Amino acid sequence: MMILRKHNLVASPWISRTFVALACAAVLLQVAVLTGLASVAAQPAQTTTEQFQSDSGDIFVTPVQQMSVVIQTPNGIIYTDPTGGGGRYARQEAPDLILISHEHGEHYDARTLEDLVGPDTKIVVPPYVMARLPESLTGSAISLANGETAELGAIRIEAFPSYGLVGQAERWHPRGRGNAYLVTVDGQRLYIGGSTEAVPEMLELRNIDIAFIPLYPPYAMGPEDAVNVISVMQPRSVYIYQYNSVRTRDDFVRRIGSASTRLRIFTPDIDH
Repeated sequence: MMILRKHNLVASPWISRTFVALACAAVLLQVAVLTGLASVAAQPAQTTTEQFQSDSGDIFVTPVQQMSVVIQTPNGIIYTDPTGGGGRYARQEAPDLILISHEHGEHYDARTLEDLVGPDTKIVVPPYVMARLPESLTGSAISLANGETAELGAIRIEAFPSYGLVGQAERWHPRGRGNAYLVTVDGQRLYIGGSTEAVPEMLELRNIDIAFIPLYPPYAMGPEDAVNVISVMQPRSVYIYQYNSVRTRDDFVRRIGSASTRLRIFTPDIDH
């Protein structure tokens, strides 16, 4: 049963702390690389399913297209931002949970959702998307604003801010309209970033097992910011699930260099 409740994000002087955190991360990253005390091997681009250990089994992640991955867990199947028609997902197991980050057409497509949603499927959406859902989908949907939490069986979903800070990113992804999601399932914490820049709320997250990060400048984080965010957040694994070009993705791989022995970096080939 889905239980919806609100929690308040802790107020703090986020903007100043953001610049301090990013500056410190850049220094620490440079020190790690120069001293040779840290290393991380960025995985070669691939289209295979990746496997991650969880408390009672394994989590499998398969890329379908930009921003859309299928996450198979011991407690259910999760899709992120499915678009392009149900046929794209014909080889995948049917979803128990679908997470929609925001309203743009490459992230939210009502016809694809109608193809995919079964009688027991739940869709989690920001309020801005909820207001635009067709009647055929509203009965399956849960609206979560930034700071709200829901539980679906053994899966806990927390909605976090996902937005741009300046320029085109701020214009196309204003604060409060889109969601990132922190999903806790089978003892693992998965951060699914949505279309976001290096926002302060992200930098405050810790104990993340898999961070799904976008690389889409100027509308979302670029490679340099992504490396700095990862250095602050220190997730166990990083999965690049959106990029605007192979050049951007490969620039990130080059920059991440030898950041930390605790990191596993995955940069799959993804259809645009």
